[in-house]
Amino acid sequence: MNGNFPNRGRRRLLLGAPALLLGATVSGPVSALSSTPPQSEGPFYPRSIPSDSDADLTVFNGERAPGEVIEMVGRLFDAKGQVLSGGNIEIWHCDVNGVYAHVGQSTPPGFQGYGAVRTDGSGNYRFRTTRPGIYPGRTRHIHVKVRSADGADLTTQMYFPGEPGNERDGLLRRARDPGALIARKEAGSPPRYVFDIVLA
Repeated sequence: MNGNFPNRGRRRLLLGAPALLLGATVSGPVSALSSTPPQSEGPFYPRSIPSDSDADLTVFNGERAPGEVIEMVGRLFDAKGQVLSGGNIEIWHCDVNGVYAHVGQSTPPGFQGYGAVRTDGSGNYRFRTTRPGIYPGRTRHIHVKVRSADGADLTTQMYFPGEPGNERDGLLRRARDPGALIARKEAGSPPRYVFDIVLA
């Protein structure tokens, strides 16, 4: 098994529909899609939601967070391939030193560590954040919690392509479809990681 894992399932269009692009217009079902595998919430979901919890996690309390700026983007679907507007997407992750902001340890000024957005009419979401660090026992990841407008929910994690730790991460390896949890990187400035989410 390599560090990228074959990306099957979630992004496979079973009925031969064209590729889905962020921002593309969708009318009616696209195809049947495999649901995004669930992952544990972990012990570090925020104990209290920070006062600033918008989609730009790079600036907090007037300070800029250290680290490489990235974008995390994607679309929210149901298993029939319908885009889901009005869904709530939450993310949280550690700082560049592998520390979460909400566990009583010191993090750099400007590190927000948590954000939430609602999907638009085409199911799109977008976050601007900093590339998380790595702490012992895990590979690099971002936690994700999703709730659709009709109440369907999912807790999972997004992983980064090409990470050596992906091969050794027990939680990722035990997933039903590890490849479905690894984002697709798009070149640009800042680099963009595409992570589409399919609710069962």
